[in-house]
Amino acid sequence: MGKYSEGLFDVYHVFDTQAYKEENIKTFPSSFEGDKGAPPFLRFTVVPGGPPLNAASTSGVLLVEIFTAWGAGPTPANQIADILDKHLQRKTVGRTQFFLSSADKQERDKEDKVLARMFYSIPFAHFGVTI
Repeated sequence: MGKYSEGLFDVYHVFDTQAYKEENIKTFPSSFEGDKGAPPFLRFTVVPGGPPLNAASTSGVLLVEIFTAWGAGPTPANQIADILDKHLQRKTVGRTQFFLSSADKQERDKEDKVLARMFYSIPFAHFGVTI
């Protein structure tokens, strides 16, 4: 696998661990088009980019949209952001290291007015090996 595929694999692995599954938060890649069910649920995108350390390395940002019920206030989304931090922030998965996260304000989703959406992002670096 190449640096982009490996980095993506490491991110998918986080959401596939037993510890994360026990959090009971439905999590989907951004390209998922099926029924997501009732909130809360997450939609994530891996955005590679940034300066590499070598030809086999890359960096980027994991973007996560946190969807909760509109009217529930900011607490559920912030609690989910804390859960994401527990599984991602300052962790290394495979050869991908996650750094410090940030979250944006919660707002009503433009596509589905019964949902609230908050953006969570966390930068990462994938360290490939060159020979």
